[in-house]
Amino acid sequence: MSARQARVRAVGLPPTRPDGAGAVAGYGPGVTAGPTQGGGYDHCVGLGYHCESTYQIRRVTGVTRAHFFDWLDLDFESVVEAVAEDFRHVLRPGLVEPFDEGRCALDRGSDIRFYHEFHPAAGAGTPLTQADIDAQLPRVRAKFAALAGRWRALAGSAARVLYVHHDAWDELTAADLRRLRAVIAAQHPGHRFDLHWLRRTAPPDADATGPGISWGTVAAAPGRWEGDDAAWDAALTPVLTRPHAPSPRRRSRHSQH
Repeated sequence: MSARQARVRAVGLPPTRPDGAGAVAGYGPGVTAGPTQGGGYDHCVGLGYHCESTYQIRRVTGVTRAHFFDWLDLDFESVVEAVAEDFRHVLRPGLVEPFDEGRCALDRGSDIRFYHEFHPAAGAGTPLTQADIDAQLPRVRAKFAALAGRWRALAGSAARVLYVHHDAWDELTAADLRRLRAVIAAQHPGHRFDLHWLRRTAPPDADATGPGISWGTVAAAPGRWEGDDAAWDAALTPVLTRPHAPSPRRRSRHSQH
């Protein structure tokens, strides 16, 4: 078993994608937003690592609108590369294959694992085949093309966005987060956003994160793929409701999907 497979097994991925409930004051689901009312962010968007972050962001915010990295299993470098390449290298034909004994599809072009988008023709509980993936790839590509368009529309709007990356294995450094922030800023000039870096333990280089990057901790919850609700509430709610100075409304440069 590879290190990646061992991590997947340790996480305990969900059989379905449940929607969260509840909402945080000062956070709204508006698609085209100007200055927030009463502080906070207009959108909270997850950047992996796996299903725990998607579930918890939806539960805390009460917003279930899909974003590109929701419910995916992917490493940090896959996020950086996807944004830097404007998602062009994700799900290219001929590069998607069964992985983890047929439990998911691995996109070798982006190193993203898709546990929920492809389904075995032989029925639940049977392994995915290459034929299953090839037959379903056009549908999945169309979905993620639309989600990439949604990402561009949001980044090109006046909305203030909090991007959350869950460093579930405490692998990253402050320099990695600064690099991700620089990639997003370079790809979307003028975008109003911050990064929130969530780890299991406090980062040893927390004082080196730089402007626009905050951090918090969320303890692991062994045996519960959704994670620790109380830990996520404590780590995410205060950041989402933090006040910001209003900015002028900005017209989106991209059509919305």
